[in-house]
Amino acid sequence: MHTVECDVGVAAIVRKSRSILLVKEAHGRYKDCWGLPKGYVNKNELPSHAVLRELQEECHVEGEIIGVQAVRERLLDGMPAIFIAYKVKLNPKQNPIPGDEVTEARFVHADEFEELAWISDAMHSMASTAVNSNQALKTIDYEPSRGHPYMLHTLSKKWGGEA
Repeated sequence: MHTVECDVGVAAIVRKSRSILLVKEAHGRYKDCWGLPKGYVNKNELPSHAVLRELQEECHVEGEIIGVQAVRERLLDGMPAIFIAYKVKLNPKQNPIPGDEVTEARFVHADEFEELAWISDAMHSMASTAVNSNQALKTIDYEPSRGHPYMLHTLSKKWGGEA
């Protein structure tokens, strides 16, 4: 088997009606720009675990993955860079509170999206698509039956595909 080093990033798409949970960056080249709660996958960490960790770090909320909304791929200095945006459900009683990496964490209505300074066009597109569609790849967690981290993201029968 041939392996390749790969840069893997993740984002959480948390939807409430026509609003999406967004964060405003506190540091770095994207300071004061808006995007989804996001981050990198650590060694020995599944991307699905990383997205929940990043959501906790940036917004102090816990979520449950319900699907995959988008995947972005590109080459970065000759290395594949993959970015996975997961649909995440929160307990309705949780309210986002900004962590150290962000200055704001709040649900932003879709009508406000055009006014924001976005981290990237891709991030804007992911948020806009999530507000306008309920479709996503369904996530099935096989870890309890397999005894090790094992996630499947697949089409659901209710969306016309076969699981």
